[in-house]
Amino acid sequence: MNRLLRFYHHWSVTSKFVIIYVSILLISLIATGFTLYRQASESAVLQAQTVMEQNLLQTKASIEEKVNMTENISQIIAFDSRIRTFLDSDFINDSFQLQDYRDNIVPIVDNIMRQYSYVHAIHVYMSNQTIPELYGGYDGFYSLHRLQGDPEIHSYLDKSNEQTEWRDMHKERLLLNLPDRSAGTDVFSYQRKIYSARNYGVSGLVEIEITENELLKSLKDSISGQIGSVFMVDDGGRVVSSNIPEKFGIEINRIGLAELPKSVKTNQIMNVQGVKSIVISIPLEGPALRVVGIFPISHVVEKVTHSIRSILIVLTIALLLLSVLVYFVTVKLLSRMKQLLKAMKQVKEGSLDVSVPVFWNDEFSQMAISFNHMTRRIHDLVETVYKAELLEKEAEFKALESQINPHFLYNTLATISWVARKSEAKDVVHLSDSLARFYRLVLNKGSSETWIGNELDMVQAYLAIQKFRFEERFDSIFEVDDQIRDYATIKNILQPLVENALVHGIEPKRSHGTIIIKAYLQDNHVVFQILDDGVGMSWNRIQEVREGVPVNSNSSGYALSNIIKRLRAYYGADHNLELFSKPGVGTVVTLSFPARRRTINVEAADRRG
Repeated sequence: MNRLLRFYHHWSVTSKFVIIYVSILLISLIATGFTLYRQASESAVLQAQTVMEQNLLQTKASIEEKVNMTENISQIIAFDSRIRTFLDSDFINDSFQLQDYRDNIVPIVDNIMRQYSYVHAIHVYMSNQTIPELYGGYDGFYSLHRLQGDPEIHSYLDKSNEQTEWRDMHKERLLLNLPDRSAGTDVFSYQRKIYSARNYGVSGLVEIEITENELLKSLKDSISGQIGSVFMVDDGGRVVSSNIPEKFGIEINRIGLAELPKSVKTNQIMNVQGVKSIVISIPLEGPALRVVGIFPISHVVEKVTHSIRSILIVLTIALLLLSVLVYFVTVKLLSRMKQLLKAMKQVKEGSLDVSVPVFWNDEFSQMAISFNHMTRRIHDLVETVYKAELLEKEAEFKALESQINPHFLYNTLATISWVARKSEAKDVVHLSDSLARFYRLVLNKGSSETWIGNELDMVQAYLAIQKFRFEERFDSIFEVDDQIRDYATIKNILQPLVENALVHGIEPKRSHGTIIIKAYLQDNHVVFQILDDGVGMSWNRIQEVREGVPVNSNSSGYALSNIIKRLRAYYGADHNLELFSKPGVGTVVTLSFPARRRTINVEAADRRG
């Protein structure tokens, strides 16, 4: 199973689509074919049972017609008043009486033989011993003593309550030695007692013989025989029809019909010698015979099988055509996926300026649109990060542009501080220490992030230096929430804002001023506020500051624009910078961004320190 799954996983998407689709259609085709075949077969079998039964009923009716006619012939002879009177008369064997016998009595039987050609022979047996026998080839009047050696006749004559009787198939009764009747013919015979008009005793017996071929002729002409086997079975279970020579005379037990009912009609499905067949048995009126038909199911459903085969061939051709159509449709659809895959490989190899053409509005087009949006977004983010890095480098460069070696700068400032202490110049010591502290915090050991505490300390160092320059013309006030010092921020983001407040607000004032620096948490955001009571700015100047337009040739004024770009690079849209100023009153700058604890980079930078 695992091998099969591994093999399946290595198939192409086109192969998977086509094979799965063909498998689904093939299963549906097989299920449909099986259901159609089963339903059609069952319907054909039921219809065949009905049709075959109707055909056998017609065959039975044809045979019964001859049976009834034979019984009627016997009745005509037995109830003929001339024959009954003749059999009761005393025959004195005079010429007149003998002539009447020949001319009026014997022709009655002879005329019936001519009229009913299917009758093989008619024998009239007389109990009156005084009447001589007169007979022709197949009919005549015979003495009842000729039947003394036939036990079946004696048994029949002894049954006073039975007037008629059909005998099973037997050899014809040869009463005369005729050249063409030496072998004997298989016949069925019907016997009727002739009762005396004088004393109601048995005065004679009429026997009518019909050959098996003639009585059962309709079996050979039956349409049902073309589909299966139709034959006649007697009461003893013996096949008595010769239309199927190989079955003639055998017991039906030998062909698997031992349990076939004798006296009732049956129509059922049975296994006959290992072959599933329709078996129909219909008893006849009169002779103890049954018409039996055996029809193999395979012959019945042969046309159904042929029809289903034709349908399956058509469906198979349709399946092949649909498979080809699915293949080309899949290839066409996946060609668009291959374009997308090719574009992904190009992105993987580093090319971000890639797009996939969009033609329609289906799922593949939506994927292409999403991919194009993703590549543009990645491209914009890469550019943004790149620009942020450039801005950061630029900020570091500006912080270090006057320094060749930071360590040399630290050592020089330390030397100045040592000399100042030695000379007891406290102001120089304080100034050199503040400058060293400021540059150490500005450089931040190469890290792009720092703690808010460091950023505030750097601003304090910067303001301490500026107080020497401005000769104590301003005061600085820090209103800081202590817990905010452990949060992270972008380095060098607060000092430029304080520098703007000092340079553009306090210095032009020409009088004492105040700068207030606030830092606190609000709604999970860090908030910085720099307030000054300097000269303020007009609305137009505020717009110029936002856009980074410098005030003078020293490029003063770039700070706010630079900070906005760096905030956008690090925090996206989740930041805010507001500038409020009024001429003669002062300026307020409010900066906010998401509060975040120390990061690994910040901690690592501190450890390197």
